[in-house]
Amino acid sequence: MPTYKVIARAKDSRCPHVKEGDKMVIEGTMVNLKETDSLCTVALGAIQYSLFMMGKAKDPKDFGRPDVYTLQCPDAETRVVFEISRTVVNDER
Repeated sequence: MPTYKVIARAKDSRCPHVKEGDKMVIEGTMVNLKETDSLCTVALGAIQYSLFMMGKAKDPKDFGRPDVYTLQCPDAETRVVFEISRTVVNDER
């Protein structure tokens, strides 16, 4: 079964701490701190199930998601829109 690197990249941001293009990178259940530009616990908490699912799903469509999609941080004042995607890290078939 393949393993994936899941990337949440800021496409639009009103947050002073998260710039457009910043990314959070998840591998398995861990945040890849070397590749992560900024880490917001509010945003991560809101989108973590989706990130986890993208790392595990054989096909995101099984969970009602396309291969690439957007999610928004719930903080209305400093909202960030993230593009969620993934790449194969290891394909152990």
